[in-house]
Amino acid sequence: MLFLFIKDHHRIHNTPKRDFGNLFISEGVEEWINSTWNKYQVNLLTFASDYVSRFFENEESWDVKHRIRGKVSGRKYEYDYKQKNSLFNINSLHRKVSHKPFTRGEKQSIGYKKAKELEERIIELCKNFPSFEVDHIVNQIERSAESIKERIQIGEQLYIREKFNQYSIAIGSAKETSAWLQVSLGQKYITQIQFEELDNMVNQVVRILTKTLFNIKEKEGKGLDLPNPFTPDVKNFGAYNNALLLVERIYEVTIRKEFWKEKDLVSKMRKHATSCMANVAEAHQLHIKKKFRFFNDSLKALRGLESALETSVSKGIISDESLKEVDEIRLSIRNVLSTNMKRISDEKAS
Repeated sequence: MLFLFIKDHHRIHNTPKRDFGNLFISEGVEEWINSTWNKYQVNLLTFASDYVSRFFENEESWDVKHRIRGKVSGRKYEYDYKQKNSLFNINSLHRKVSHKPFTRGEKQSIGYKKAKELEERIIELCKNFPSFEVDHIVNQIERSAESIKERIQIGEQLYIREKFNQYSIAIGSAKETSAWLQVSLGQKYITQIQFEELDNMVNQVVRILTKTLFNIKEKEGKGLDLPNPFTPDVKNFGAYNNALLLVERIYEVTIRKEFWKEKDLVSKMRKHATSCMANVAEAHQLHIKKKFRFFNDSLKALRGLESALETSVSKGIISDESLKEVDEIRLSIRNVLSTNMKRISDEKAS
């Protein structure tokens, strides 16, 4: 009897009531709310309302990055909702409810599964990389692969614009991952077959995310000013191919006997060159502001490389021929990026 009483109380408490005003997010969300109630007797609006109330009552549960010293009497903190990462502890909430049949679990999506498989394959592959690359290529390629999966996870939410934003970052991370794979192939850390298998997985993730965003733009996001979900192939971008060539040349130069005692300088030169390459690759995503920022970061890396090259000249450990070849590639990349950034600025101003 007690069980039946509790069950009936739960049913009455969760019965949909229109006490949320004229709340409407999208047709897709409305359908999800109604179908969840009809099939599982779970009121998502009540759940969301209860969660928000408990969340704001428990300030200590907030991520420290979101805490602002309280200005209102009686509150120790105010919540900084302008921060984009892990808003309202959504990630930890998802881990608790993702097994529920009515939750919109990105972990069931093909894109997430493919990204997770890609990350696992890369981690396994990196175990065979030379130890001196652990703090460089290994860390970077594992970070970019993890970012794809993480951004898909964060992007599985109700807000259309934020989904576009997170999936765009995932696409950029995928293109960066592909770039690190190409560097790894160039240094013979992986075989051609391994590169082709993993690069194909990266391209599959990009296609899945692009198709998802296209469908959202045409349906749920219709009428919103959303960006074109299709991104250009970075491999057709001249500055990217030159950036890969720059990395190859820097590795060739720094492996020579003259650099054997210059461990810190070698590390700086390689990191500046690969940073330029990685940022050019990641710039190929949906949002213009991010493209501009990544191009700018590439230019910063080129300036850092220029400084390291000057140090090499001062120490007399780089030949005039090598310096000339590297400088030609570096200046070519700089000119292309500067031209593209000017075009972006002109378009924003018009």
